[in-house]
Amino acid sequence: MKTPWDHALESVRSRHPTVLALVVGHQGSVPGTTGAAMVVSSLGCVGTVGGGTAEHAMIERARGFDSAPELVDIEHTPEAHGTLCSGRQTIALVALAGGDEPTVAAICDALQAGRVGTLHLSRTGISFEAGAAAPQPLVTEAAGFRFATVLGRRDTLTIVGGGHCALALSRVIATLPFRIVVLDDRPDLPTLAANRFADEIRTVNYPDLAAHVPDGDRSWVVVMTFGHAHDETALRALAGHRVRYLGLLGSAAKVAALFAAMRADGVPAEFLSSVRAPVGLPIGSHSPEEIAISIAAEIVRERNA
Repeated sequence: MKTPWDHALESVRSRHPTVLALVVGHQGSVPGTTGAAMVVSSLGCVGTVGGGTAEHAMIERARGFDSAPELVDIEHTPEAHGTLCSGRQTIALVALAGGDEPTVAAICDALQAGRVGTLHLSRTGISFEAGAAAPQPLVTEAAGFRFATVLGRRDTLTIVGGGHCALALSRVIATLPFRIVVLDDRPDLPTLAANRFADEIRTVNYPDLAAHVPDGDRSWVVVMTFGHAHDETALRALAGHRVRYLGLLGSAAKVAALFAAMRADGVPAEFLSSVRAPVGLPIGSHSPEEIAISIAAEIVRERNA
């Protein structure tokens, strides 16, 4: 998908007037939270700062904007924008020109490579630190303002098993800010070859799984191998491996039987109770696509909690 930064680079390179609208602060219930971005140029508009009449007003304001970066406060009330939202956004408008092309290109390169970086914004314009990840809340002062936000996908979803459900889940998660890694012990699986949504596909041995799964609060894992024996091997390999989220695909009956056998074999009950199983929100899903939506929804709910 074309990102606002891709659009910005195309517009700046072709010397079209280009304006970045970036949400640098928000309070209350608003449609676009801090970090949401939109780029407006004579080639079109890509991205969003929340939609609705407020965004339409911001697009109109961005057209023709060519001054130093400035902050715009938007009150979301029925009187102001005909919305039932109740909150406030602060949006920075930044005119981008030829001198910003190297910075915008560096951002695009980092995002396309799956790396992260920090976008800095002030009255003097934008700058970018590739590899850094240090957000800074909006600071206003007599000389202007300062703000920094992290760009890129800091979270990794590891899908253990590369079958049809993994392909469907990869397709859905690719629309969200996650790096996607698919692991399977079958190198010639057709659904692996068809998976153009994953950032990385690896052939691994499930007993060695922990060495291939990042640990920490930005690591998300869903186990969906082709059999309960492989599921058990994968879970055993990840016992004691700290991740933000660990889910297991399967029916309630399968999960109950598998966990009972694992508890009887000495796998800590505390670990098993931390596994989301059956994984996904209970929406009555059956097809791989429905299962993928239910899992993605549960992950988003957990990530935004």
